[in-house]
Amino acid sequence: MKQKQLIKTLGIASLAVLALILLFYTLPVLAQNGPLPTKPVTPANPSNLLDSIDLRKSMSLEELGTPLQLIVFMSLLTILPFMFIMTTSFIRTIIVLSFLRTAMGTQTNPPNQVVVGIALFLTLYTMSPVWDRINNDAIVPYLDNKITQSIAVERGLTPIKTFMLKHTSKQELGFFIRLANEPKPQRPSDVPLHVVVPAFMVSELTTGFKMGFVLFLPFLVIDLVVANTLLALGMMMLSPVTISLPFKILVFTLADGWFLILQAIVMSFRI
Repeated sequence: MKQKQLIKTLGIASLAVLALILLFYTLPVLAQNGPLPTKPVTPANPSNLLDSIDLRKSMSLEELGTPLQLIVFMSLLTILPFMFIMTTSFIRTIIVLSFLRTAMGTQTNPPNQVVVGIALFLTLYTMSPVWDRINNDAIVPYLDNKITQSIAVERGLTPIKTFMLKHTSKQELGFFIRLANEPKPQRPSDVPLHVVVPAFMVSELTTGFKMGFVLFLPFLVIDLVVANTLLALGMMMLSPVTISLPFKILVFTLADGWFLILQAIVMSFRI
C-alpha cells in the first residue's frame, strides 16, 4: 500500500510541477513580447509529426489532424511525469532521502508527502540552470515563431542530454551503446537519447545507493554501541532500537544533519 501511495503521489506531484514550470516560463514571455506574429515559420519538413501539431495555438481536434496523432499526443502527455523523474536529479535525491529515513529508523517520519516534496523542490533547484538554457534556446524562439516545433524539441533535449551525460558512468554508457548496436560516438551529441536515459538511470541508482551506504554507517555505530551497552547491563529483553532511536535523532539534530544531507545532494550535481 505504501508503494502504491508513493507512486500515486509521484505522478500527481510530477504533473503539478510540469504545469507550474510551463506557466512559469511561458507566461512572462507572452507578457513581454505581446501577441505572436500571424505568419508562422514554414517547417523544413512538413511531414514531421512534431510540426503537424502547433502548440502555440489552442488545441483542437482539427489541429491534431488524425486520430493517430491524437493517440500519440496523449501518450506523450502520459510519459511526461516519468520523463521528469528519470531524466533529472529526482532519482538520486529521493533514494538518498529514503535511505536516510530507513537508517534513522523513524518509519514514516518524515511522511512520504514531505520526502517527495523535498525531492521535487531540490530537483527544481538543481535543474534550474538546465531549464534556463531550454527556455532561452528553445521555448522563447519557438514562441516568437523563429524556429519550428521539431527544431525547438531538438534544442530543448540538448541541455538535458548534456546534463545526463555529465552524471553518467562511462561503464553504463558503453554497455547500453554496445547493447543497442550503435556506432562508437565521436562526441556527446552523437549519443542517442534512448541510450543516454537508461545509462543515466542506472548511474543515478548506483550513486544513490553509495550515498545511502555512507549514511547508514554513523547510525549503525550508534546501534552497535547501544546494543553492547544493553548487553553489558544485562538488559537483553529490551529492544536496542527503542533506546537507539532517541540518540540517533539527537545526534542527527545536533550535527545539523538535514542541512548537511541536502547540501551534499545539491553539491553532487554541481561538481
